[in-house]
Amino acid sequence: MTGGLSFDEGHGTHAPDLRRELVEQLCAVPGLEAPGSRSLLISMLAERLPEVRDVPQHGRTRLDILEIVRSCLREPHGLRELADTLSDYAPGATPVREIRRLADAAATAPPPLPDLLPVLPEAELREVRALLAPLRHLDALGLLHAAAHELPLPARPVTGLDEVLDLLTRVNARPDGLLPVSVLVEHVINELDGSEPHRPTVTALREWNDAQAAKLLLTRQLAAVRAEIAREAAARPAPACLVLQLCRSGMDPDRYTLSHWRQIRPGPWRPARGEDRLVTLAEVPAAVGELVGRTEEEWAGRPGRPVLEFFLPFHLLDHPVEWFASGSGLTTPLCLTYPVVLRSLDRMRAPRHHRQWHNRWQRMLDAPDTVCHWDTTGQRDHDAVRWSSKLASDEGLASVGFDVPPLRDGAGSRAFLETALRVGVPLAVWDRRPAPSPDFRRRARKLLKGKAVELPQRAKELRSEAATAAARQRDVHPGRHLAVLFDDPNRLVDWSGSPGPAAGSARGGHDDEGET
Repeated sequence: MTGGLSFDEGHGTHAPDLRRELVEQLCAVPGLEAPGSRSLLISMLAERLPEVRDVPQHGRTRLDILEIVRSCLREPHGLRELADTLSDYAPGATPVREIRRLADAAATAPPPLPDLLPVLPEAELREVRALLAPLRHLDALGLLHAAAHELPLPARPVTGLDEVLDLLTRVNARPDGLLPVSVLVEHVINELDGSEPHRPTVTALREWNDAQAAKLLLTRQLAAVRAEIAREAAARPAPACLVLQLCRSGMDPDRYTLSHWRQIRPGPWRPARGEDRLVTLAEVPAAVGELVGRTEEEWAGRPGRPVLEFFLPFHLLDHPVEWFASGSGLTTPLCLTYPVVLRSLDRMRAPRHHRQWHNRWQRMLDAPDTVCHWDTTGQRDHDAVRWSSKLASDEGLASVGFDVPPLRDGAGSRAFLETALRVGVPLAVWDRRPAPSPDFRRRARKLLKGKAVELPQRAKELRSEAATAAARQRDVHPGRHLAVLFDDPNRLVDWSGSPGPAAGSARGGHDDEGET
């Protein structure tokens, strides 16, 4: 029989209500919305409970706190040690006093019987295991991420579908009642569908899943998941890419949390998050170069053209990250090897702008060329209100262009870039040079011609042209100073913390406040 709590692997006998209340109270402890603060708490707790030193961290507040609570519940005196540690971390805080009360109550209460989940008979598990066993070519890690969705994943790597199946048989049913094993089977069917040699396996897996859903009275829920997976498969596949994110640390305003996600192969958007690190701005180039090198090891043997994407807070969008170096000795600019684009961290964290963002992105993909709304600051007929109003009212305007860096211009271009992000413009180009160049707009217009999805590759070619130009031309070539924000709303990554009261601003309040 199968059952258990989210990858607890049989440990712990505490009631789910206690765990839920502990998570809620710990989420309310001041400061723990920042990844660095959670790391500090784990370090302090490990001085009392060495077993929690290696607790998995997912970079999302609630999931990290869930892991901390689960680790403490496994230990005989874990709750007491958690309460003592929190008394040092946030003395007098109301949630800390409540956690102390819960710990004291748990110490005197008899352990309840664990809740049992709907389970699958061993015979039926053997049947699906036999169907999955020959499918060694499938991406087991990607399928685990897809099937587990929001559930915390084990820190250790998985080696095949048999191990994925073992893990998912010990996970609670989803809120809709479906077992994650059934969701895994649907994702496997999707991967195999259309392959003639695997047609009998697809038929057998679909029949098996239909039978389980019928027994559990979940036929409607299975149909909804099947339709959702089909929609995902029909969407434009994501490229292999490395996504890097910089966010000011809540613990030290002079340092940044560098997060990263790896999409190992083209296909459905299933990026795997790596470990965060705390860096200064001066340390970012070397840290990025190291991450690129490690990711290339995972891309080894997979031909293709990976992309590098940087989610940056508003004040860092003018940072020339594409010219960071990689390779042996960190001597080769990233933009000579990869298409490199900027993305807006603040807009990703402001859901109220996402509908317009999706609309303009789709309009841009459907158009033969990208319509650009050029900044008119400094021109005789410049009208700031008219410029912003036209942009807000016309969703066909999918990009904005600036002849000078908008974040360094004191004449209003900064506000125009903020406006563009708020109304959902997915593409922006600008010249990083402080004075307008007569050839930048001409080269930028040429860059915008053609399919929008190919623009990052065209930008790479323009930058490569600059890097390989004659010495006297190199520093004045437009490609050397080109900034490209190319922001796909369908490919978001996870982030930690709460948007806070300023989430309505596309510029955002989290970074300015030091939140992560």
